[in-house]
Amino acid sequence: MTKKKWIVISLVVLALIAAFIVSVPVLAADASPPPDPTQITPASKPGALIRLLLVQDQTKAFAYVDQAEAAGKITADQATSIETFWTAHHKQFAWNFALRRLLQAQNETNVKTYLDKAVANGKITQDQENKVIAIWEIIHTPAPTTTSTAP
Repeated sequence: MTKKKWIVISLVVLALIAAFIVSVPVLAADASPPPDPTQITPASKPGALIRLLLVQDQTKAFAYVDQAEAAGKITADQATSIETFWTAHHKQFAWNFALRRLLQAQNETNVKTYLDKAVANGKITQDQENKVIAIWEIIHTPAPTTTSTAP
C-alpha cells in the first residue's frame, strides 16, 4: 500500500474513534436512570394488576388489595386507586382475555358453544357473537395458495 492510503485509513480510524468517544457520554446522559430497587414490588409490576383484573369477585379482589396494603407493599392511596381501577375495568379486561383465548381456539364448535352460552346469559349480544365467529373464521381459514406460472 502506498503512504497516501495509510494516511487516509489512519484518519478515518481516528475519526471513528473520536465520534465514539464523544457519542457514548452523550447517549449515556440521555438514558433514564434505573428505578430505585426499593420501589420495585410485586404490587407495582403489571403482572399483579393483570392477575387482579382476572378475579371477577369484588370481595376477593379487594381482599387481595387489603392484604397487600397490610403487608406494606402498597400505600392506602395506591389501594384506593387499584380498587377504583378494578371497578372500572375488570369486566372489560375479562372479556378481552376470554376473546383472545376464543380466537386462539382451534375448534369452532367449542367457540360457538361458549358464545351461545354467553348470549343466553346476557353477557354479550347476538351481533357480538356473530362478529366474533366471523373474526374466528377469518383467522382460521387457510390462506389460498398461489401458483405462479413462469413464462
